[in-house]
Amino acid sequence: GSTMSSPSNADITLDPSGTGAVGVLGSQTITNTTTDDSLTITTTEDSSSAGPVINLKRNSSSPADADYLGQIKFKGENDADQQVTYAKISGKIGDASDTTEDGIVEISHIKAGSNTITGRFKSDKYQLLNGTELEVAGALSSSTSLALATGATVTGIADEDTFSSNSATL
Repeated sequence: GSTMSSPSNADITLDPSGTGAVGVLGSQTITNTTTDDSLTITTTEDSSSAGPVINLKRNSSSPADADYLGQIKFKGENDADQQVTYAKISGKIGDASDTTEDGIVEISHIKAGSNTITGRFKSDKYQLLNGTELEVAGALSSSTSLALATGATVTGIADEDTFSSNSATL
């Protein structure tokens, strides 16, 4: 392997000519011995366009519905000094059909020792999954209607609150 080095506290600049790119093959690791930022990406362009942008692209020869596209993992150690993925955010194909593509973002957490999908944000809904509850510290409102499952319990309604139901019982 080759090593690129620079005198202490000096920058290393990789500047491909024209529209070239810097390619890095294989798995890479950035190690930081402090709690400072491990990676900073800066855009100095002055428009209102988004930037900097991180692009995670899976270039598959056979893309299909439910294919995972990329993940951001949040790892740490447990009290037995074992590496654990405590949470992750995943991108996924919902529908790969040309002109009707749909995307999904899944949020997973470790739950009682197992990685569990706890939320799925689809193009038409946000789902809380696998026993994940919704807790709201404020008002909950809906622009259309709020559907409750049969047998659902509604608590915390004071006498001065307005609540209506198309059901005979509350």
